[in-house]
Amino acid sequence: MSTTTVPTRPVEGVSERRPESQGQIILKRFLRHRGAMVSSIVLLLFFGLSLAAPIIAPYPRDDLKVERQFTPPFSTAPETGTYHLLGTDNLGYDLFTRVLYAARVSLTIAILVVIIAEIIGITMGLLAGYYGGWIDNLITRFIEFVSTFPTLQILLIMNAVLLSSPWLLPLPGWYVSGVATVAGVPDKEAFKLAIICTTLAVLSWTGTARLMRAQVLSVRENAYIESSRALGASSFRTITTHILPNSIGPLIVDFTLGINGILVVESILSVLGFGVQTPTPTWGNMLGDAESVMLAHPWMPLIAGIPLVIAALAVNFVGDGLRDALDPRMIIGGKRRKK
Repeated sequence: MSTTTVPTRPVEGVSERRPESQGQIILKRFLRHRGAMVSSIVLLLFFGLSLAAPIIAPYPRDDLKVERQFTPPFSTAPETGTYHLLGTDNLGYDLFTRVLYAARVSLTIAILVVIIAEIIGITMGLLAGYYGGWIDNLITRFIEFVSTFPTLQILLIMNAVLLSSPWLLPLPGWYVSGVATVAGVPDKEAFKLAIICTTLAVLSWTGTARLMRAQVLSVRENAYIESSRALGASSFRTITTHILPNSIGPLIVDFTLGINGILVVESILSVLGFGVQTPTPTWGNMLGDAESVMLAHPWMPLIAGIPLVIAALAVNFVGDGLRDALDPRMIIGGKRRKK
């Protein structure tokens, strides 16, 4: 007995659509957040200008002009006849050139510190949350111990000691070379940047570790984790395949907001004289240099202060957009829920 198969035709007016993946849903939610989208464009602009600084900057980074005096923005120096978009400082540095290079150094410090801190925090949080028992108690007590440090004071002491005695913290050559390449600074200056990044990261990972531990504790009791263990999967495979991917959402938000915090901390250190110092330009030390002359030349702190504030606000908006996109509870009926 033979059977015939009747081909089916799609019903008119009904389109066959594949179900959207989780990544597509998150992207659509993020694109709906106007503040996050505008901020993303602003951050990309900052990154692009900072990376293109050697090409678009009108003068070399350490080029001292003959005038060696303050020149206001949108003016031409009378001695040399050179035009300066943002003026010059008391040493004759072109401030537009400096602020471009400063963006590259400040963003490099912020991103590198947060990457190191996230790696340390995620590792410690995973171990504490997954294994529990005495491992959890030991790591949790260590996190609480590090959290009791007065962060700013410890940073000031560590930076002062390590910058004067760098042999106390031997750093691998590839690490220093990578910092020099990304930040666009000579190796001698890159070593100081690497020390500052390392000290900032050592004291910045505890919040990530607590967040990771809480995520693991909520994920590890799910049925698919028990199934993975029952099928004989190793702890490493269970962590990397199931627990970490299902805990990554809040960590992405934590990463973006951490960049904002490090931008501010680096600026504070530089203003106080314990961070990156001239000739390496950062937004922080440019603010510090402008502090003593801001009454006579009020535009000086604005040149570095405005980009710093804009970058910090943009990172906050991006973090807010990512939080809404990664949290399905923030979406009701396809619209963003009002807070």
